[in-house]
Amino acid sequence: MVSIAKRVRPLFLKLAAFALVASVFASVSTLSLTIAGEPAVEPHRSPIALALSGDGTRLLIANQTSGSTSLVDAKESRRLDEIKTGEKPSGVAVSRNGERGVVVHWYGGDLAILTIKGGKLAIAGRLPVGAEPRGVVMTLDGKTAYVTLGVANEVVRVDLDSRKITGRLTVGREPRGIALAPEGSRLVVGNARGQGVSVIDVKDWRVVKSIPIDGDNLRQLAFSPDGKQAFVANMKNRRFPTTRNNIDLGWVLGQRLTRVDLVGLETFDTLSLDTQGRAASDAHGVAVSHDGRIIAVSCGGTHEVMFFRTDLKRLPWRSESSRDLIAPELLKKDGRYQRLVLGGRPTEIAFGPDSKTLYVANYLTDAIQVVDAESARLIETIHLGGPRTPSLARRGEILFHAAERSFNQWYSCNTCHTEGHTNGLDFDTLNDGWQDLSTFHEKSRKKVPTLRRVTRTGPWTWHGWQTSLEDAMVESFTKSMQGPRPTPDEVNALIAYLDTLDFPPNPNLEKDGGLSPAALRGREVYRSPKAACNTCHRGPESTDGKIHETGLEIPQDRYQGYNPPSLRGLYDKDPYLHDGRAKTLREVLAGDHSTDKVTGHGELTKQELDDLIAYLMTL
Repeated sequence: MVSIAKRVRPLFLKLAAFALVASVFASVSTLSLTIAGEPAVEPHRSPIALALSGDGTRLLIANQTSGSTSLVDAKESRRLDEIKTGEKPSGVAVSRNGERGVVVHWYGGDLAILTIKGGKLAIAGRLPVGAEPRGVVMTLDGKTAYVTLGVANEVVRVDLDSRKITGRLTVGREPRGIALAPEGSRLVVGNARGQGVSVIDVKDWRVVKSIPIDGDNLRQLAFSPDGKQAFVANMKNRRFPTTRNNIDLGWVLGQRLTRVDLVGLETFDTLSLDTQGRAASDAHGVAVSHDGRIIAVSCGGTHEVMFFRTDLKRLPWRSESSRDLIAPELLKKDGRYQRLVLGGRPTEIAFGPDSKTLYVANYLTDAIQVVDAESARLIETIHLGGPRTPSLARRGEILFHAAERSFNQWYSCNTCHTEGHTNGLDFDTLNDGWQDLSTFHEKSRKKVPTLRRVTRTGPWTWHGWQTSLEDAMVESFTKSMQGPRPTPDEVNALIAYLDTLDFPPNPNLEKDGGLSPAALRGREVYRSPKAACNTCHRGPESTDGKIHETGLEIPQDRYQGYNPPSLRGLYDKDPYLHDGRAKTLREVLAGDHSTDKVTGHGELTKQELDDLIAYLMTL
């Protein structure tokens, strides 16, 4: 491929969102971070998570792209301190007295224990916890932390005084959000790719129940004040083709606030967040006021926070299912439902002790926003630092998260390619040439591929018919998203952002970065004539960039053959094959893509299969 640097032209983007972010950056005073004693280039902070001390005086913030954690005086709305803590911070928690904090690092694989004293942060200790920690909560006394591990599908219990892991529990697929009940006896975990929540008894240290909610992309969770219910922000995949009519009726996907009953029938209820003509997108944060009167939901793709008042009239929850669109009665302007556009990308949110002040982490504006939830009004913006002018890649990142680039703002690129990766779902995006939507849309559905290192793995699409990444970007905006055609400058910006996406460290390698004995044997199987995996999956990206017929084709395909996907990061690309039919690698290699069906040289023995899988997990 031609390098990004050679392809990129001067950028004159005119989107209002870009102008908004640029104006925010211009008002931020420079905060220099240092690396090895030398001033570093001023980074974007990109706050992704926040935690508020029990007395409401201190905010702890995880800054994802700067690898730092910030401390903010919530009462005076000013930044107190910031320190480097690790690679891609993803979750924070703070003790009730505000004297101890913790931060987990998505790419760093560890938890840092922080002391908070005199308005300053310091790292008191660090503990490896496992592959890709995403969320964390802390007990009120600050002695125990609970961490979700997205790749390991586990929750880890950490004794912060001894700095030791004291327990691990297996939960659903890709746990992210986690909340501790007010009385401290239960944890609720949102499984982002598992379509449900796990409930953990803290004292007995066991998963007591798993409650399916028929939702996807689960993010932040919050308890009701009495601890009897939990709330989670999520998406719902409706499974219809991406035509304009289907999109606007809420039949492709939609955003939901889901309420889970923890003590009664163990059921779930939903509130649909989308209005026809002006949908919501990328529901992320959820918070419940301490008095229970207000539920807030942040939507990163539509740059807003929604408020639902429970003290005016009963909210129209739908039991065990969901509406296509928001309940019409919420549109009567009786105060039960309000929307506040904040710009940027609002992520995690938290209520102050007064039950009306809402703190919002805004990833794309490098700021914490303070909102009056009762009047749905932005009060103040606390800037965390950042460059005065967004880089080309940052402008592409803004586009990537902009739902207004889809028809009636129903979804962004990030909705399906979450954080540049995959949400594991399948969609019919109309890019494979199928025409009879009513007959064939289920068969034409394709799994969402990761975008990590996508600029290095052409051609594109599952059938590999798209040989220009620039054209593929236009296709995505105009066909998959049914939105306006991007300008050449916008395409360049988006590709510059995609070029920054890479895989996390592989957790299946040995401590020295080498292969286990089983993986070494598996590498030989991989290269053997019997398996011949390296015939198509070869080179630095584990793909040859050619089209191959694999026996997975069907007559209705317009394009015959498939582009072998890169096998890098295979351990976190489930489900597998172009339509996601295989849930595990073992199912792939013993099923429709077995060695005998691909090479005709016979099936692998159990030992060969075990060893091959061990090797594939290290790529």
